Amino acid sequence: MAVLRQTIIMFMIVVIGALCYKTKLINDDGKKQLSNLVLNVVNPLLIFLSYQTDMRQDLIEGFLWTTVMAAVTYTAFILLSKVFFRGKENTETTIERFSAVYSNFGFMGTPLIFGVFGAEGVFIQNGFVTVSNLFIWTHGVMSMSGEKNGKTVLRALRSPALIAVGAGLVCMFLRIRLPDIVSTALNNVAEMTTPLAMIVAGASIMSAGLLKSVKNPRVYLVSAVRLLLLPFIGLALIMFMPCAEMPKLITLIEFSCPTAAIGTMFAIKYDKKPEYAAQIFAVSTLLSAAAMPLMTMFGTVILDII
Repeated sequence: MAVLRQTIIMFMIVVIGALCYKTKLINDDGKKQLSNLVLNVVNPLLIFLSYQTDMRQDLIEGFLWTTVMAAVTYTAFILLSKVFFRGKENTETTIERFSAVYSNFGFMGTPLIFGVFGAEGVFIQNGFVTVSNLFIWTHGVMSMSGEKNGKTVLRALRSPALIAVGAGLVCMFLRIRLPDIVSTALNNVAEMTTPLAMIVAGASIMSAGLLKSVKNPRVYLVSAVRLLLLPFIGLALIMFMPCAEMPKLITLIEFSCPTAAIGTMFAIKYDKKPEYAAQIFAVSTLLSAAAMPLMTMFGTVILDII
């Protein structure tokens, strides 16, 4: 029910974005400006604030294990995406690979983990979040921008999201906490991440044509890889690791989520067919209502047996 509820919420906001584009409240320029706002201000604040939490030994161990498991699975997913989606380095292939590798771990994963494991689960999840952002803002940026050189890596490392990761980790381990009034103000901004990202996605879907999203057979292939094939492979990679079951389940939930909404915003930023990215996002999110609970239940059974 938690996954279904989040899917419904997401699509309601996507519909609002689509209506805003249809009624010309948002145009293509506005879509790009909102995307830049999310990528450079709102999302980095959300990342930073996720580290404003207390620590315990078992939580630190869980955090470190999710970090390791995320690094292993992302490396495997990136390599496998080149096998599953072959061809020239064109915009559609790039979008398909990005959409298959990166999940919408923030909006879909976090509420489900909180509902199952509580605040402690969210803390452990931050290990996965840290690695995800490192990969997204280095490999993800380079693949979507088409620039693969040292300068691109340096620019990615100076991105607001990775700066937020670094600052968040420092504050977490040094136990630095923001004053309540500052934290409240920043939280108010950070909470706009999901609605703004979904509005941008909705506008992108409408600009592409809604019917194209469900009629394009290619998006179902990408969705199947994202929601079923890679999670099965990821589970196989982590199930024998010598750690508790909780970090494994949290990692499984995170990489079983639908395609990352940030892929659509990157496609807008780098002019890589954002309509196609939005189509994959829409279909994978819809299908995740069935795929995520099944994958989570399957993983729980397998890990209990092991």
